[in-house]
Amino acid sequence: MRVVELFCGAGGMSLGLRRAGFELVQAYDAWDRAVDVYRTNLGPHASQADLKDIFTIGPRLAQIAPDLICGGPPCQDFSAAGQRQERENAALTRAFAMLVAVARPRWFVMENVTRALSSTAWSEARKMLVKAGYGLTECKLDASLYGVAQRRRRLIVIGKLGEADGFLQSAIRKAASESAMTVRDLFGDNSPEAIYVHPRMPGKKGLWSADEPAPTMRSSSRRPIPADYEPHPDDALLLEKGAFFTRPFHLGRGVRTLDEPAPAIIRTSRERPRPHYLKQPHPDDPVHPSEAAVLTQAQVSRIQGFPPDWDWSPGRTKRDIDQLIANAVPPPLAEAIGRVILAREAGETIPAIEGRFGQWLRRRGLSPQSVRNAKTRVNRARRLLAGRTFQDPAMEIAALERVGEFLSLPVKTQSDLRSALRLYREWLEEKAARLVRKASKAAPEPNEGTEVSAEAA
Repeated sequence: MRVVELFCGAGGMSLGLRRAGFELVQAYDAWDRAVDVYRTNLGPHASQADLKDIFTIGPRLAQIAPDLICGGPPCQDFSAAGQRQERENAALTRAFAMLVAVARPRWFVMENVTRALSSTAWSEARKMLVKAGYGLTECKLDASLYGVAQRRRRLIVIGKLGEADGFLQSAIRKAASESAMTVRDLFGDNSPEAIYVHPRMPGKKGLWSADEPAPTMRSSSRRPIPADYEPHPDDALLLEKGAFFTRPFHLGRGVRTLDEPAPAIIRTSRERPRPHYLKQPHPDDPVHPSEAAVLTQAQVSRIQGFPPDWDWSPGRTKRDIDQLIANAVPPPLAEAIGRVILAREAGETIPAIEGRFGQWLRRRGLSPQSVRNAKTRVNRARRLLAGRTFQDPAMEIAALERVGEFLSLPVKTQSDLRSALRLYREWLEEKAARLVRKASKAAPEPNEGTEVSAEAA
């Protein structure tokens, strides 16, 4: 499947999708430094462009005709760390939807902060995508359940032309790990890794991280650590094993142990503890912040899911590189999503039967055996459809009747499969109607989609 990424940043989503098996054909971002990092690591197919310019970019995408468009429109207007006022960046979520509607790929994937789900910008973008014919799966995912060593909760919206809403929810849930990935899982028991190289001059470093080049090796380099060796200040950070500090958000905790995920990576994650925090640390910190390691930029990049050899130098300044890392979609999360999409595209998975369909059938007077038969027939019909779902029930039956294997079945079996699909669709429609009535009475916030968190898993 051929992919175009919009708002590509440093290339985290592209890297993950490439690992999953997609072909990257084009990427766009407005920031020249992001494009430079992308090109250095992933190839020359990235271009600098203003993605608000729908009349220029739209025809280009239509000409490329990708199978999938992905991207993470800027989230600052929605982020809890921002002012939460929908301005220019929020408009880029609408621009993403417009470009998808113009190019009409079979699939799209959008990433954003979870607060975007209740925004006006996403509400308007959603209407465009639905009108363009896309069925949507809206999920709030915890990246630590998808191979990322941080509690990074993000909105992932996956769309496919002609599908029913929620078509990929069960597959996304099934792809989650049973437990969250920890920093120790990422770096190993000797995290952060370090080697000792005897310093040639007093006051120079003797311990070097595995994430940085070692000094020139000489015959004197291979010495044991002397008993009276006083570590360089930078060495002390690497020697601190068991806990690390990341700048807390608002009144949150600053210190984590290696046996838990890091908090979501932000631009300031690797800042040292400030004086006021040292004086009044969070009561739940496992150790005093002065005793915890402060993460290096290389370690933050690894926690975000990038490989050790990822070249950030085209980002130029440390601040810009920190921003590029923080903005990125974690590659392992993108890879997991990509594998789910490819499996469904190949017809290797089918949607699970959602909700209390069996109880609904029993209330209609069906026997336990008849309930089991109905579920079996729904699953069999969906396998014949290669996992496809349809917004229109009539189209679903029509598609089934065009499948050669279905046509070879006995007439009675064909009738049973049609009946099971119609019953399941009736159940889904009743369930949706109940949710609408409940929402209108309680007047809650807009639908927040499927959430996969460590607690839920």
